[in-house]
Amino acid sequence: MKKIIVGLSVSTLFLCSVWAQDISAKRGQEIFEAKGCVACHKDNVDTIGPSLSTIARGYIGKEKELLSYLRGQAPAIIDPARAPVMDPQLVKIRTLFDPDMQALTTYMISANDRPF
Repeated sequence: MKKIIVGLSVSTLFLCSVWAQDISAKRGQEIFEAKGCVACHKDNVDTIGPSLSTIARGYIGKEKELLSYLRGQAPAIIDPARAPVMDPQLVKIRTLFDPDMQALTTYMISANDRPF
């Protein structure tokens, strides 16, 4: 009986975590689109800026570094030579509240998990 309860508890926690991440990524997508990020960052094609898939690959496991970059507190990991082009956009997003900034980061990193 204990094994069943523990198993159900673990499964429930996992599903809640996945559900919360999906909600966060959805909110992040809304922010990404509302702030105009889609003008320079496409799903899987590098244009003016690196693609979301390029960003996700570069920052996977480095979510804190991406948050710091988006807040203007750390250098870019992806294509630092072109990073100054992003400076005006960083001014628009660095004022986001922490939950929205986290949602934006979750959305960007989740590009590794999305089919394009």
